[in-house]
Amino acid sequence: MRKSCLIIGASNGIGEALVEKYFNQGFDLVISSRSEDKLQQIREKLLNNNKNTENKIIVTKSDVCDSKSIEELINTTYKHHSKIDLVIFCSAIYSPTSAFSFDLEESHKIIDTNLKGAINLLHKVLPKLEQQNFGHIAFVASVAGYRGLPQSFAYGASKAGLINLCEGIYPELLKKNINISLINPGFVKTRLTEKNKFSMPFIITPDKAAEAIFSGLEKKQFEIHFPKKFTIFLKILRIIPNFIFLKIIKRI
Repeated sequence: MRKSCLIIGASNGIGEALVEKYFNQGFDLVISSRSEDKLQQIREKLLNNNKNTENKIIVTKSDVCDSKSIEELINTTYKHHSKIDLVIFCSAIYSPTSAFSFDLEESHKIIDTNLKGAINLLHKVLPKLEQQNFGHIAFVASVAGYRGLPQSFAYGASKAGLINLCEGIYPELLKKNINISLINPGFVKTRLTEKNKFSMPFIITPDKAAEAIFSGLEKKQFEIHFPKKFTIFLKILRIIPNFIFLKIIKRI
């Protein structure tokens, strides 16, 4: 029996690359985002390029900020599949902002999508995974959540919250035979990073990111971070004392 995968935030960037990767690996997919037209284009492209495939791609529109919408998404997934093997949460909003020039409404949207959206998903999907007594759920966070970084503001705070959330629920989920993975990319060339006006070291393509994520999820790693040359440096920043970190960040 083929495995099933639900990918949320599948219409662009890493999410879109993961749709192609998992489709080519023989998974049945449910793909979701707020952009149903873009999802349909992705579906048609993959099916046209693989006319003899038996893989299914179900498209459904959803909004992670709306708990009712997420509930409908989960119900739709189980309508088409008897089980969910893997759920990947890729939804994210990003805007580079500073303490003296942030937009309040936009900052609320970032927190609502990146962090509250993940909580909305957990609230609806965990009872289902507990009932089926297995499953794997993965959240795309960011190395921006390791420590506070300039111009990161609400985005960094949302990803730090997501990292903390995943670390905290890991042992509870493991007891229920549910794996959880935390994905912390460095810079990936997407519509989000196009907003940055600064140099982005070791930036990679969404396809490269999808390869790293697929490999890590197959091994059921808790944390998947890449590219290593960049993420290991940021991990060091995460553990050094504050007085050293703040001197470094002041120079940046």
